[in-house]
Amino acid sequence: MKKNKSILLLSFVLASTLLLLSCEDSIDKVNSPIPYEQIGGYDNSDEVAATHLVSKFSFDGNIADSKNTITDGTGTNVTYGTGIKGEAYQGSASSFISYNTVANSIINLKSISVSMWIKTDPHTGGAQSLFMIPKKTDFWGNIFTLIEGTGPATTMLLKNHIQKDVTPSISWAGQFIEHGGTNVLANMFGVWKHLVWTYNGASSTYSIYIDGKKLDIPASIAKRYASDPATGGAPYGELANSEVSKFIIGGYQQHLGAPWSNPDDWMLHYTGLLDEFRIYDVALTDNEVSALYKLEKDKR
Repeated sequence: MKKNKSILLLSFVLASTLLLLSCEDSIDKVNSPIPYEQIGGYDNSDEVAATHLVSKFSFDGNIADSKNTITDGTGTNVTYGTGIKGEAYQGSASSFISYNTVANSIINLKSISVSMWIKTDPHTGGAQSLFMIPKKTDFWGNIFTLIEGTGPATTMLLKNHIQKDVTPSISWAGQFIEHGGTNVLANMFGVWKHLVWTYNGASSTYSIYIDGKKLDIPASIAKRYASDPATGGAPYGELANSEVSKFIIGGYQQHLGAPWSNPDDWMLHYTGLLDEFRIYDVALTDNEVSALYKLEKDKR
């Protein structure tokens, strides 16, 4: 009798297990995965202003631009670290990436948005260059971003540069847009920060965003002019790069050799982490920047 009960119990357990496995298998086959909730109307970061994304570097073990507008790259002392999404470019005092071929979609930018994630520390001794669109016949390049040395202070002095080379020429063709004085960037070091800056050629307006939020900056920084507005200077208008040759991440055009002279001592390579570097040919909207920040932070 005891033996029969044991056999009956074992049969029940086996039958229950088979039924459970069958149900689970049926559930997996019939039901689709639950989708992520959209952010700002987008499912992933590449959907944000997708038709205006002209360049994208994810640095997942390589230096390639997935949009193939900046190509033929060579890395010097390049390594990779843990990124905000996959891997990231790890800069150093001698690291940079040079690209020999730049497409017209970059050369002919009239408006721009530059988006990136950075994780870096304060430094001294000069200015670190995050990227540069070089110019063959000028000491300064066309478009680029620098971080000035402010260490040991914990505020970041950021400088962005834009260019407008037209005929007839304008007085303020090359412009530094500087976040100094009361407009230095706080709490930017030691953690991942999402940095976006935009220039709208139609409205001659510059904007900057940190972690998806637009900063309140004075009109003296936001509004750009072709010459002194106090004497009737007109709005700056559309960008106009000239004599573009190559592209560099983590350094200056002077680090590329001829036709440029040797770099000055203050021209430093970027030593921090850099991830999800993007260039758009429009000024992104507030909603687009916010969505891009949240989606990339969510690794989408």
